Amino acid sequence: MDRLADQMLKDHKLPLEWFDVLIHLADVPDRGLRQRELRDRMLLSESGVSRMLARMATAGLVERRPADDDRRGVEIMLTEAGAEALASAVESHRELVATSFTDKLTATDRLALELILAKLTGDAEASGS
Repeated sequence: MDRLADQMLKDHKLPLEWFDVLIHLADVPDRGLRQRELRDRMLLSESGVSRMLARMATAGLVERRPADDDRRGVEIMLTEAGAEALASAVESHRELVATSFTDKLTATDRLALELILAKLTGDAEASGS
């Protein structure tokens, strides 16, 4: 993880946690989530995610705005700059993950890992159970 984080920061000026936020936002319709949903997805404290999102907003990668349906809630939206930063970082991140992990696995290893992960996530059909 340290190698992934160092590489992301060196190549793209993105802390790995920021990259994670950008992926979560890009993965949902309308490219936005309530701050609470994002916090729950990332398993961070409210204050930790709030400080991180404030820094990301200052960098222009996300926009924070009051939620339409509840003024107490905060919507976090991916900006165009955030989408561009994510797009430029995704390919090099995939390459590093492949060289660090998946390229080291045989086809049998990958199949076994797929079955194990299916069991852990409760996808019994995929695991053959």
